[in-house]
Amino acid sequence: MNPNQLNSSDEAEQYLLDQLVLGSHDAFEKLYRLHWVFVYNQAYKRLRDQDDAENITQDIFTTVWENRTKAPIQNFRAYLFVLTKNKTLNFIVKNKPTLITDYEESISNDSSPLKELLTKEAYHNLNEKILSLPPQQRTAFAMRYEENRSTDEIATIMGLSVKTVRNHLGKAISTIRSILKFLILLFF
Repeated sequence: MNPNQLNSSDEAEQYLLDQLVLGSHDAFEKLYRLHWVFVYNQAYKRLRDQDDAENITQDIFTTVWENRTKAPIQNFRAYLFVLTKNKTLNFIVKNKPTLITDYEESISNDSSPLKELLTKEAYHNLNEKILSLPPQQRTAFAMRYEENRSTDEIATIMGLSVKTVRNHLGKAISTIRSILKFLILLFF
């Protein structure tokens, strides 16, 4: 398939990601050219140093290449955002402990359109996952995390054993774990 024949930029990017998994250097170079400025700007915003931001950017794309055959990437820009955030924080902790306060301020003041979009998308996906839970799991989850009820209270209200309620909660959390991890990474 020729990437020029694809209908949208999302399809073209997915095609490049598929080719990347197969080891295409050309696809990697195209993804790099499309996204390096975004990664660099995210790193620079937190580090405030051109050389360090360039090094982080190179490290990010090295990681992308090295991990190309691992779990499929659904949203490449979101993946780069989280990867950059994590690598930048690790760099600060290792190399510039005095910048940790600045980093925390930049994160707390970071209300970029991308972060807002990622947050909305993640919450939308979280709500969809919760609504797709089986009825008893959904009810137990809502009582526990929206109404702050104890497992004993939930068991009494639902007419179930405490162990059954814990099982329902465990299964519900397992179902929505990936979205919760993404939200945690996004905010912390």
